Amino acid sequence: MMNNLESTPSVLSIQSHVVHGYVGNKAACFPLQTLGWNVDILNTVNFSNHTGYGALKGTCSTKEEILEIYKGLENINVQYDALLTGYVNGYQTLQAVGEICISIKRKSIENQKRIFWMLDPVMGDEGRLYVEENVIPVYRTLLESRLVDAITPNQYELELLIEQKITCLKTLKKALILFQNRYKVKHVILSTLFASQFEDLDGGADTLYCCVSSESLERLVLFKINKIEGYFTGVGDLFSALLLDRLSKSLDVVRCVNEALSVMKRVLTTTKSLSTATGKIGSLAMRDCELRVIESKQYYELHDELYEPLFIDKY
Repeated sequence: MMNNLESTPSVLSIQSHVVHGYVGNKAACFPLQTLGWNVDILNTVNFSNHTGYGALKGTCSTKEEILEIYKGLENINVQYDALLTGYVNGYQTLQAVGEICISIKRKSIENQKRIFWMLDPVMGDEGRLYVEENVIPVYRTLLESRLVDAITPNQYELELLIEQKITCLKTLKKALILFQNRYKVKHVILSTLFASQFEDLDGGADTLYCCVSSESLERLVLFKINKIEGYFTGVGDLFSALLLDRLSKSLDVVRCVNEALSVMKRVLTTTKSLSTATGKIGSLAMRDCELRVIESKQYYELHDELYEPLFIDKY
């Protein structure tokens, strides 16, 4: 009989940690555990809360600390089926994270084992940078390894990585062709496109789009999403975790993204329905707007597809 521990997939999740609230590893760990994953957590920061509160206490992990902890994992020969990387503030720490993930991936190739690397390049949103500017070229270097299996940037983060502005479907296609030719990532899932920033996408300020570009697809796929009003944090972190679970088990990337988006809709709707305050940056009311990760536990395993995929030519 196979040992139950050996039959359970394991993931190394390298991203931020907060004591209070749900972003980074706090947003990803519990959902992945409910989906049957053993989750090893390596924290890139240790904060009291997320930055939206306007004040926080804590520290950022150094390159040396990250590498020292991983050396301990190597010493006891811990093995992984997947890697999930998210928020890293400093370029030296990101270099360490890259060293770790590239080493794990290369060893897996040598041992003829498949390890899935989901990279969420958390850098900023809507024109605002969250990290040190010198983090950007480090992400490009990591991608040049051609070992990343899937990436989940938002519109602004893709623009940062390729140094081009996206304003319409034509420039979106050009950006994705450039990105995939340069880095050979199997799946590029643009988590957020703003209809209001496009010349030719319907919906205006109340509408978002998610875009899927994959080696396995002859066309791009767009999902039109009605925005749920409110200030939510940790959304991308949870989305990437849900997507990691599904993409590591299925080759149907369109269905996987649709399922992850459908779960996110339920989580955000639940969060909004249980909140009494309107989130505002710098306000303690943020406490009432944290993602309801525990209250949403019944949704993570659902396979609903609530969105209609829109297929468009790549060229």
